[in-house]
Amino acid sequence: MNSWIWDSQQREFVMGDAHGELKLADSWFVSDGKVRALGRHRRRFTESALEIGCAEAGSDDLWAALVDLIPRSGEWFPRAEILEGDAQKIVFRLRPAPPRTDELSVWIPPFADPRRHPQTKGPDIARLGDLRAQAHEDHSCDEVMLVDEHGFVVESATSSLLWWGGETMCRPHPDLAQLPGITSSLIHDEANRRSIEIEWRRARPEDLYGNEVWLVNALHGIRRIRAWSGPLGSVPASKQATAAAPAWFWEWKRWLDQQMKSI
Repeated sequence: MNSWIWDSQQREFVMGDAHGELKLADSWFVSDGKVRALGRHRRRFTESALEIGCAEAGSDDLWAALVDLIPRSGEWFPRAEILEGDAQKIVFRLRPAPPRTDELSVWIPPFADPRRHPQTKGPDIARLGDLRAQAHEDHSCDEVMLVDEHGFVVESATSSLLWWGGETMCRPHPDLAQLPGITSSLIHDEANRRSIEIEWRRARPEDLYGNEVWLVNALHGIRRIRAWSGPLGSVPASKQATAAAPAWFWEWKRWLDQQMKSI
């Protein structure tokens, strides 16, 4: 992984290893010079940066320089960051894309969402990474479902949550503290275009069992939950695994792949 620090005087990124408290981050998937909704990622990062006093993060020359650092071949998962230490730093990290999957298993922990900044991507990344490691090591699961103090599902550690009630697309109620997901916003807009009914719901994990449930993010696109795990006895044996993927799951994945555009 290579990293660069933004030099606001020279108006360029300078290669170097930066350290400090992670205040903000945003990442996106790049395949052979194509990316999905980079403008939306930039807008989310820029708006959050303004809230912590970093107007420089939205400058056109910074983003032009950042895009120039992304290779036009191969698969990558770059990340823009704001670090805070002796001074605020804008950092760009070029990371190879990890393996991507279509399905995953999910652990429901017996405690509430531990994030301190649920609507800002960055400050809780390390905490969520530890939680995902616990899910893998102790429960043989790929991901963690975050549940609020009232027992309502919010999203996963790395993805926005969508599920289907018949032909209705369901999303967690906007009053629940969740990250404004870029991929979920694309899917929402397309569902509107297709005149699909969309409902915002407060749901508990047991309300999802047996339904077609998706976790969506920039790296994997759309993944469906194929298996559930939770506190002993919380997931009925008949609901621990889901049926095979419906044909329209693959159609939605193909549609999302077609949204990749050259940078």
